[in-house]
Amino acid sequence: MRRSTLTLLTAVAMAAAVGCSSPPAASEGNPEVRELHGRVAELTAAVEELEYQNRELEAQVAELDARRRELESRNADLARRLSPEDRVVDLVNPNFPPAVGGEPGWEYHRTLTADLDGDGQEERVSVTTNAFWMPDEREFAWDDGHPWHVYVEEPDGTRTYLFSNWVQLGQLEVILDREGPGLFIVYKRGGGMVVYRATYEGPGQFRTVLAFEIPLSDQATWANPEMFSRDPEV
Repeated sequence: MRRSTLTLLTAVAMAAAVGCSSPPAASEGNPEVRELHGRVAELTAAVEELEYQNRELEAQVAELDARRRELESRNADLARRLSPEDRVVDLVNPNFPPAVGGEPGWEYHRTLTADLDGDGQEERVSVTTNAFWMPDEREFAWDDGHPWHVYVEEPDGTRTYLFSNWVQLGQLEVILDREGPGLFIVYKRGGGMVVYRATYEGPGQFRTVLAFEIPLSDQATWANPEMFSRDPEV
């Protein structure tokens, strides 16, 4: 629409300019000629303003188009990174024997209950590590690293371990996925968080994927899922 208006005004201005230049010099004092000159000047100014606005709009369109292409590229990359099929992980290291929260040496014990497998009975999810009580038993004392365990316990006591491994300079939390059956295992450390999603279908039947990573600084270094297949440093 702006291009059509711009074209029309340019044509009118040119026609008026031609019409004003054709009479002899003696007609310059004619009021109608002066009026036409004034209108030509106004139209020329309007054309210049529209040309300026058009250049600004074209620049804005180009900028928005560049942003669109960038977002599309980032979304495609994110979709590839979040593909569950490509990001299945095994967080159970056989070098760390299963531990039970609340038993001696495993006083740090957090739980939640939910029907994870849809069988109509609630299972209990436990998170435990061997952090030890301070003398006043009001808070735990922490080393640079600890073995951690996350397991699901059926009403009959059957346990399925989703996570058994060493965590260096960090902690684990478990959050129920309210959007569907499953759990989020949140690995928190100084540089940010790594979030895993585990689905539980019954004793010994589960699947864990690396859901996403949340860096908190440009210097954050992330725990590679492969780290959970190695022994801790001595």
